[in-house]
Amino acid sequence: MIQKVHIEFQRVQTWLFAVPRLRAMVGANTLLGEILREELPRLAKKDNGARWQLQAAGETYPGGVDEDPLKSHDDPAADAKAGILSRDGGHFEACFERGAAEFAKAAGALLRRELPGLRFRISIDDKAVDSTTVALSKELPVLAPCEWTGRGLASKDIRQGTEQAAVSLDVSRRHEAACRAEKGNAEDLASLLTATTTLGNLLRPQTFQYLAGAGYLALIHADGNGVGAASSKAEGEAGRAAFFHRNRVLLRRALHAAINTSCEDMDTAPLLLLMLGGDDVLVVCKAGVAFPFVVTLCDELARLQEGDGGDFNLTLGVGVVIARPTIPIHRLHEVAQNLTASAKRRFRGFTSGESRSVVDWAVYTASVLDDIEEMRRRDWLRKSGKTIRILSQRPVDVLGEGLGNLEGLLHAAGELEGAPRSQLRYLVEQLPKGKTLSELAFAKLSLDTQRALESAGVEHVWTDVEGSLMTPLLDLIELYEINRLGRTATSPAGAGMIGEGEEEAIANVQA
Repeated sequence: MIQKVHIEFQRVQTWLFAVPRLRAMVGANTLLGEILREELPRLAKKDNGARWQLQAAGETYPGGVDEDPLKSHDDPAADAKAGILSRDGGHFEACFERGAAEFAKAAGALLRRELPGLRFRISIDDKAVDSTTVALSKELPVLAPCEWTGRGLASKDIRQGTEQAAVSLDVSRRHEAACRAEKGNAEDLASLLTATTTLGNLLRPQTFQYLAGAGYLALIHADGNGVGAASSKAEGEAGRAAFFHRNRVLLRRALHAAINTSCEDMDTAPLLLLMLGGDDVLVVCKAGVAFPFVVTLCDELARLQEGDGGDFNLTLGVGVVIARPTIPIHRLHEVAQNLTASAKRRFRGFTSGESRSVVDWAVYTASVLDDIEEMRRRDWLRKSGKTIRILSQRPVDVLGEGLGNLEGLLHAAGELEGAPRSQLRYLVEQLPKGKTLSELAFAKLSLDTQRALESAGVEHVWTDVEGSLMTPLLDLIELYEINRLGRTATSPAGAGMIGEGEEEAIANVQA
């Protein structure tokens, strides 16, 4: 009897951010991708003395797509012929002619050994046979704890730039995996895709502070809109495989173009791909790179689907959070996820048949991250239960002209170059104070500022929208200010880049 083994990784982001260092996060994603895409399939195909045997899928699965930059690494037809149905998006599934339980046991041991602390669930024909909720470290009780996490025995010395630290074995493995990714020897999808782009040839920052430089940091989370509902309409396992494979290829091609555009004329990488799932992406970058990257990504995604006549167009719900590089990354990720959810709610509110990418964002200049819902309540001013003024239009469509879309807002922000920043900031400060004061502040702007705003498409402060007053000024001026956030670089010299002697250390890791 044919049995299906399904392995699902759980709370992946929590595990990725367990070591609060950029390089360790890159390494954790590398380890995760290599286990999912390479080690588990290798284990399933292993000559194991006939304890288990894969069974080829009976349905016809899609083959690789010629335009896919990772065609040789993602061929569902070849996988299905071997008996492997899925190895993407945090899921592994395979058909077994015999020995499904034995494989499940061996897979559980592999995951506990290679990815300590990661939660997972293994099921056979939808019946759970193994899972983990809390994995305790196997290291000895400590007198000298890991210098990077405070947990586990400081068992190994590692070097990052001019910094040397005694860290736990788990941290060391993440660090070594990041070194392999930087040298182009990793086999996870994020590293493989990076190697096909201009980014693969650039010097990569090793800390969030160095990546942000003199400015702020941005974390971008993007997720496919309506994918789950559309997948339920696919016919059979092969139909679902074809649907998900198409989306993966489209997203990779769009990412490839967006990364190349963002890295033009750069010596040091302005962004890093932290995670690449099926239709789920996590990117960390310089604040000024974030919104042009989002526009290019969504524009290329739309262009690739022009005229294909399919029933489903892949679009993205995107959340972007911008803050100081000293804010813990897990907090930024929490906000980014909430912003993505906000964008996806707007997408679900579209008329049936509409297909547009949507973005929501938040910019924090303080060290405390306010709740998104609280920020929205401040932006939507109400009186007697009725909304009277809307200070922010977010979430907005990514593509389109005019001040109601991210693409149009970015173009308009370029027209503000040279306008006195103090006047623009003062104008924004008056928006919550009432219609009269804000219009008075607008009327008293200098001639140069008025001309800049007119060039940007702003001729008056408020527009009546179904009985409420709305303004694009808050969104427009906030986007204009992003490249000017921060003052001087705070990263110690050499601490955030590959330093003298570290190239040799990385080479030793490869050996």
